[in-house]
Amino acid sequence: MGPWTTALTALMLSAVLLSGAAPEQDVRDRLENVARAQDPEFPDGEKVKLTHFSYVCRLMTADGPVYVSNRRAIIAGMLAPRGQNALTFVDGHFRLLATIPYASSLPLWCDGGKLYLWGAWDGHQFEYDPCDEIRGCNVIDWSEGYAVMPGFYFEQAYGSSGGIEGR
Repeated sequence: MGPWTTALTALMLSAVLLSGAAPEQDVRDRLENVARAQDPEFPDGEKVKLTHFSYVCRLMTADGPVYVSNRRAIIAGMLAPRGQNALTFVDGHFRLLATIPYASSLPLWCDGGKLYLWGAWDGHQFEYDPCDEIRGCNVIDWSEGYAVMPGFYFEQAYGSSGGIEGR
């Protein structure tokens, strides 16, 4: 390597190091850190063990972005451990908005302000009139913002409504 190439390489490396450039923390890691710090119901690792924490998607709401993550845990020390599932909602400033328990309606994807679920919503955090007593709701719509009660409804969507069609 010639002296100019070495000098240029050293100069560029110095500029990167002095600029404080560091890899951005993974969104999933940030969401888990927020949930651990701000959610009083987060699994403690002793009585309740965390088994799964995943970043699902980002909702676009009137109040800004809302990150959705899925948390699964088990109650420890039981002969047949029971699960504890919850959706975690975090705003664009990485503040916990809500943790909503559910039984089996897995979050799948976001489209704008809509969160699509596998099967009908079976959480008990919200009181609402079911969209259809037979099918239930497979969409939670946060488009109006997180300060407003979300909308719940059924939408024919390949991959989402498949778990509840024809019930």
